[in-house]
Amino acid sequence: MRGIQKGRPPRNVSPDGQNRRSWEQAEAEFSGSLQSAIDRAPHARATFNALDKHKLREVLYQEQGGLCVYCESRVKEGHPPPRIDHWLPLTARPDLALHWPNLYLSCAATHHCDSRKGDTPLRADSADPDLPWPVQKAYEVCIGFTSLGEIYVRTDAPLDDAQRRALILTLGTVHDDTTKDNGILNLNHPALIAARRAALDGEKRRLERDFAGRATTPEARAERANHLKEQPRLPEFVSIRIRWLDKTLGKAK
Repeated sequence: MRGIQKGRPPRNVSPDGQNRRSWEQAEAEFSGSLQSAIDRAPHARATFNALDKHKLREVLYQEQGGLCVYCESRVKEGHPPPRIDHWLPLTARPDLALHWPNLYLSCAATHHCDSRKGDTPLRADSADPDLPWPVQKAYEVCIGFTSLGEIYVRTDAPLDDAQRRALILTLGTVHDDTTKDNGILNLNHPALIAARRAALDGEKRRLERDFAGRATTPEARAERANHLKEQPRLPEFVSIRIRWLDKTLGKAK
């Protein structure tokens, strides 16, 4: 999970063959119709589903550097296609169905990320607010990784108590003999841990090759980290790569 800088939504959100509608037009029409809707959540879902999802995914892909908003795996068109996630679920906030800062692209994995989340809000208690949108919070400074690829909430994360509890519950804990799928997003799923470890090993091999056995310098590691962050198409699991380059990986338990 990383902070995301969102740009403008698609200029035309109508399916091909229909009259052009801008995102702003669609949002305004939806806001007006929602006032008289008897069942607000189903109405919001139907309105959202009537948009051209491919056009939405194209823009979200660019905003997120081609990575899942949650696990940072590569997202790509296919069957099933990437999922368009409502950060604040439609069932709880139907009024935000077409609110651009509430929309993100998630991978289509079945055991973690948006498929796992469903309509569950990202909070630990019903009295707490949801976790802030990635446009509001730089989650890469809140989240740490171990050398084994495990993900956790850093002790120095700039979070209030409610946000910390929510993020811990959101990420989930490492699986063992008694604990399997857990957390709202299940981001410590064994497949994700293995993929992060593979990304980490690839980053290590690259630096070893570039320096041919010589010790790397802090400047070289910082340059490599900046290079990764500046790519329009980010490398998979970029956050753990940068944590390793910054030498800020946590210890595996």
